[in-house]
Amino acid sequence: MSGPITVVISANPIAALLSAAAIRAALAVYEGHALAAALKQQHQQQDEARAVAQSAAQQRGHAALGEEAQGAQTAFDQLQGLAERLGLAEQVRATRPAPPPAGDADALGAYVRALQTLSAELRAILLTEAARQSLEFAEQAVDLPLPEAAARTLAQRLLQRIDALGPVPAHIQSVARELDATLPGERAELLATELRARIQAHIEALQQQQVQQATATIVERALKDLGYQVEEIGSTLFVEGGVVHFRRQSWGNYMVRMRVNAQASSVNFNVVRAVRAEHNERSVLDHLAEDRWCSEFPALLKALEARGVQLDVTRRLAAGELPVQWVQADKLPRFADEEAAASHTQPLQRELK
Repeated sequence: MSGPITVVISANPIAALLSAAAIRAALAVYEGHALAAALKQQHQQQDEARAVAQSAAQQRGHAALGEEAQGAQTAFDQLQGLAERLGLAEQVRATRPAPPPAGDADALGAYVRALQTLSAELRAILLTEAARQSLEFAEQAVDLPLPEAAARTLAQRLLQRIDALGPVPAHIQSVARELDATLPGERAELLATELRARIQAHIEALQQQQVQQATATIVERALKDLGYQVEEIGSTLFVEGGVVHFRRQSWGNYMVRMRVNAQASSVNFNVVRAVRAEHNERSVLDHLAEDRWCSEFPALLKALEARGVQLDVTRRLAAGELPVQWVQADKLPRFADEEAAASHTQPLQRELK
């Protein structure tokens, strides 16, 4: 039996990042099929007089889609080459969506969309990891231009590690400029050491932010896969902290509140009950709701661990040790399925309470 649960959250960076990338690629496949279905319905509603023109346009579209698919596959293969140099070939290969059946244009469109989404994700992941490992060939492996080595200063060669990772922070640029303006000697060596340290810290901070954003994707997907209705989880939840609620449709007025403390890398789970001013009495159902969440919590642990996210329990109170938190119903999220159930199965819900 359990009441509030507090955990420290951590992640295997590469496993979590690749899991999140695979999740988003799968969502792209789903969205691609949904878009194709919508377009097909739209075409069916158009005037039959346009059928010949539509057929010609469709043939041109198929040819363009084939070229787009080839381009997406080439981009993925280039990233696969970088993954091999990083020792991540198998993990990256496992994220690749399954090829579509031959001749199925809708499936091919969804596949291309997924592969493009995945490649964009993988590029950021792999270049960051390559920079973290000081992998000198990383940028060249994805056709990024490299200046001639002989023309580069030591500072420029060090900054090359983060060329592909976005704007260089001012605190790194300042040290690089000072190093360029310093003659060889002890001070130059100290500046070079400081520049290396700042670059490494910047890379690790970028990767940590990627992991925090990936964790949000993984937690939301894991909860949905386990059958929960989940309040939308923003990508910054584990960067900035915040509160999210989730529930099962059969839980009535109860849901679980997940409060994230980003600075402490901790998450607190506790059962809450939606109440109104006229309904504010303690109930034995409070205790049962906590027991129910206790029995389901291990499944969430396993689902997250399988995707590279670890929850280590630091506090676990017994059910009833603290009263279930009451929250005014208008301050809690309303789930679409919950509202539909309320209008269609209200008598059954009252019977279960």
